[in-house]
Amino acid sequence: MGKNLTLEEKVGQLMMFGFKQREVPEYIKEFILQHNLGGIIHFSRNIVDPEQIKGVNAELQDLARQSPSGTDLLISVDQEGGSVARLTTGVSVSPGNMGLGATKNPQLVEEVAAIMGEELRAVGFNVNLAPCVDVNNNPLNPVIGVRSYGSEPSLVGELGKAAIKGFQRHLLATAKHFPGHGDTNVDSHLSMPIITHDWERLSAVELPPFEQAIAAGVEVILAAHVLFPALESNPRLPATLSHNVLTKLLREKLGFTGLIFTDCMEMEAITKQYSMGEAAVLAIEAGVDMVLISHTPERQSEAYWAVIDAVKSGRISMERIEESYARVKKAKETLAKMENEPRTIGSQAHFEVMRQTVRESLTVVQDRGNLPLQQQEFVVIETRAQATSIAEEKINDAQGLADYLRGAGFRVQGEKIGLTCSADERKKLVELTTNQPLVIIVSQDAHRYEGQSELIQEIIEVAQEVIVIGARTPYELNSFPQVPTYVAAYSNRSVVWEPLVELLTGKIQAQGKLPVSLG
Repeated sequence: MGKNLTLEEKVGQLMMFGFKQREVPEYIKEFILQHNLGGIIHFSRNIVDPEQIKGVNAELQDLARQSPSGTDLLISVDQEGGSVARLTTGVSVSPGNMGLGATKNPQLVEEVAAIMGEELRAVGFNVNLAPCVDVNNNPLNPVIGVRSYGSEPSLVGELGKAAIKGFQRHLLATAKHFPGHGDTNVDSHLSMPIITHDWERLSAVELPPFEQAIAAGVEVILAAHVLFPALESNPRLPATLSHNVLTKLLREKLGFTGLIFTDCMEMEAITKQYSMGEAAVLAIEAGVDMVLISHTPERQSEAYWAVIDAVKSGRISMERIEESYARVKKAKETLAKMENEPRTIGSQAHFEVMRQTVRESLTVVQDRGNLPLQQQEFVVIETRAQATSIAEEKINDAQGLADYLRGAGFRVQGEKIGLTCSADERKKLVELTTNQPLVIIVSQDAHRYEGQSELIQEIIEVAQEVIVIGARTPYELNSFPQVPTYVAAYSNRSVVWEPLVELLTGKIQAQGKLPVSLG
């Protein structure tokens, strides 16, 4: 950034845009070359495999070097692990945070994050929008859940700090969603959540993991589209748009000097209340350094020009733009120092670390003598692996637990159900399982899906023995506490099934400890 940039070129550096194609569209090329775009965010829609996305990212950086500032883009991705992982082919996908929380092992979490960071940087990403350091203490949270390390601020803070150290060996890590999205029962993709706790509670529960992240030197903090009346009296200003939250609290009180990102500004918590231009202006006024707009070219252009107009009219000072521009510049200089390390992707050693991490996470919460398996023949009922919020990925893994158990030599009758289970489905499955010696059920947050919960309770009454494998959060156990055996696996990704079969057959012992309170 040697030359003196214009206002328009500096504002361009404060924008991070996404696009829907698997190749770079013309309007993005033009925005980089003409308006000095600062960043790109990719989703699974942009990614085929490591080779393809490496090529896309190289093309983007080649364009950026021809831009007015001549500096690399910040290229970001949500690679949290578990249910939120955009790049899943040919790389080592980590278990999700709640599974990592069950290991209670900071050294392992750091190693896992270092592998993820290495592989992301090898294909051209330089910002990971992780870790999620929200304290998940609301069992009905529809969007965080397994994305959280747990319900204890100290555990979340310790493991978040470990992940940041691992990621930042290779790229910029991002602590999210400030000041906390863990105690909501509304998804901010769809509407505006409100957290009504007072300052004492926020400073005891929600904020400590972010304080740990700042102490660990996290380079980026991403703001939540969540209202906090204790921090901001204006009911139309979520944290993302609040000067009180981002400047007075995060900058001045907590002492954060790195980059502040918005969450995607096209989430309905924002778009139901504001035009994109006004939202972008409010975000910059609040203290945001980079405005993320993931999808729509018209909204991206609107935000960019609205910020420029706000400076020209005197609403935003040039000094305010210079502050954020300097932070973006500094972050890019930090990345340049990491540039030349050799990095590998998807090695057997990396895959084995992820498998070992799953082994250490599996948690036997209760067991009435069903483990290891004595039966050779049984029924397995599995909820189909699927995304349960907009943040998550559609899971295309063809194989489930039944397939892996067959591969281990068991005779299995497999049945699949959706997250919700109709009365007709329940009737059929209850008839099938009546007097069965053993039924294994793979559940997903059954406490949030009444039909699924009722099915499990009915099968417990009619089958001789039942094992429930929890493939998401273990809060569901409160819906059927009488189940003879409950194993928390925290995920339905394919990386889980082989270690789980090892546990069910007695080849390994469960080491995981519940990272959330069920009381």
